[in-house]
Amino acid sequence: MKKVIIFWPLAILFALSLMLSPNFAQADYVTKKIKHTDEFAMMGQTQPAKDEEGTTWMAKDKMRQDEGKDRTTIVRFDLKKIYLIDHAKKTYSEIDLPVDMEKILPPQSKQMFQMIQASASVTATEESQTIKNWKCKKYLVEIALSMMGMSMPIKMEIWASKDVGVDLNLYNKFNAEILSTNPMFKGLAEELKKMEGYPVLTKFSMNMMGAEQKYKEELVSAEEKDAPAGTYDLPKGYSITTFNPMEQEK
Repeated sequence: MKKVIIFWPLAILFALSLMLSPNFAQADYVTKKIKHTDEFAMMGQTQPAKDEEGTTWMAKDKMRQDEGKDRTTIVRFDLKKIYLIDHAKKTYSEIDLPVDMEKILPPQSKQMFQMIQASASVTATEESQTIKNWKCKKYLVEIALSMMGMSMPIKMEIWASKDVGVDLNLYNKFNAEILSTNPMFKGLAEELKKMEGYPVLTKFSMNMMGAEQKYKEELVSAEEKDAPAGTYDLPKGYSITTFNPMEQEK
């Protein structure tokens, strides 16, 4: 089967597990989610529908975000590093903090991303509803993305809650660094600070070359809990590889 290019870490945006305020900075906090991605077809190739589980651990200066079985992002402010881990290949790449894309992008990627124009906006609505046990408010996110004259608009509907208990300022700090590893999301982290709460339900759609890609992500649980030993460490036996914002998948 031919390979198709996806932007990495796109899942990190689709994970948008954001926002709230109670200060639990001395403890670990864990959230779990499920994501359903619809079947997606473009240029004669079809990506089947899939369901994934995701987990995010967060402490005062460390965060780990698992997306499905193969991808993990670890942020270590104490080490001033971000680690992007591919479990299928048993490799990882590392990025110094704060992120400076001019320094870390390979020349071929730098030329491509220089052609990308992106802007983002977050709008609060007056709509509200209770999802599970969380009282949520609806936000609309729009990302205007274009490259070489081709428009790739992204829209999201996010229901965020103040009842989840996640430290909003701390999560924003982690999330800003993660999003900064992808030039496609320039300005998004700052816009997301407008959200008052942590996303409980996210509906995403992206239009690319006339084809629409859609997914839905739901928060399953959120709790304060001690992280298992090694949660924020690199897995043993993995080899380092050069960071590349584009990942090849079958």
